[in-house]
Amino acid sequence: MSTPQPREVPAAPQATIGTVRVTATTLNVRREASSESDIVAQVRKGERLALLATNDEWMRVRLSNGEAGWVAAQYVIREGARKRRPGCAADSNYRLLTSPTPSFSDAGPHGLVTVEANVDVTGKVTSTRVIGNTTGDETLGITAEREIRNAKFAPPIRDCVAKPFIFTYKRAF
Repeated sequence: MSTPQPREVPAAPQATIGTVRVTATTLNVRREASSESDIVAQVRKGERLALLATNDEWMRVRLSNGEAGWVAAQYVIREGARKRRPGCAADSNYRLLTSPTPSFSDAGPHGLVTVEANVDVTGKVTSTRVIGNTTGDETLGITAEREIRNAKFAPPIRDCVAKPFIFTYKRAF
């Protein structure tokens, strides 16, 4: 009997929530929101990038070639920020409402599984894909995907509108 293979679900294109302009002479675009992450590209001062997501320290951007990555927020300026309409909630970042519930076991392989989860405007995870797995065990990738699918989010708000976003879930086994 063969083991069913996990099906990779293609990620839906992420909506742009604004534009940023690079203020550093040269800025590294990284695979993940970490200064330790791999550099996927470099951009120059004055370049404008599509903004996909943001948190306090990092911004997920789309490059002109369509590739996405993360830049340090301190080296870009968000353009076109509008004043809030009366009665409209302030812009906010996503919040985790229901955390993933990890299953634990000391037996088996150990390592890190990284899953990218697409989250819609209602805060529901609509699709996932494993983007890294150092355990060498595909079933642990499936487990991590199942865990993050059960999470519930409050999506980010931009100009009074909830926005879809991509959440990166890192799970140590």
